[in-house]
Amino acid sequence: MNRLLAGFAIAQAIFVAALLVLRAGAPSPAAGGLLAPQDPSASWEPSVPVRPGWTHIIIHHSASATGSAAHFDRIHREKGWEGLGYHFVIGNGSMTENGRVEPGERWLEQRDGAHAKAEWNSRAVGICLVGNFEDTNPTPEQLASLEALCRWLMRRCGIPAENVLRHGETHGNQTLCPGKRLDVEGLRKRLGASR
Repeated sequence: MNRLLAGFAIAQAIFVAALLVLRAGAPSPAAGGLLAPQDPSASWEPSVPVRPGWTHIIIHHSASATGSAAHFDRIHREKGWEGLGYHFVIGNGSMTENGRVEPGERWLEQRDGAHAKAEWNSRAVGICLVGNFEDTNPTPEQLASLEALCRWLMRRCGIPAENVLRHGETHGNQTLCPGKRLDVEGLRKRLGASR
């Protein structure tokens, strides 16, 4: 009986310890102990060398309350496109984590986008933030991720801050995208001030 009670007490202690580890968000000891948080830009590196010729970054909104790279990929394929038209999608917490940057196959394989007019798709990296910024504000997490991603792309591709554009700023596009509540001008100023 004593062995049974001791075994039960040990099992409870292991269960409580596992719950505490999960609640703290730390990896389990079996995973090698505590790990430093990984730089998110590691997942942004393409699977092939970055091609020359990326000259601009175009910012979009999804004009929808929910979404993710996988969701938009499915929608774009249904339209007959070769998958997700954007190079990156930044989640709002609806279908992926709030502020999570999802690189698409077009970026990972260094292919033209399908997010603007043809003359832009071959030279502009397309970033879509999930949300309708005519009606709501982007989340602080989305804005922080957008700025970090733009800084990384600027360094990685040699893109100047003045070439970070709203979709509506590209010639020939009569669109409100990415919405009046996403301050791309302020973003450009912050990006330019730190160079």
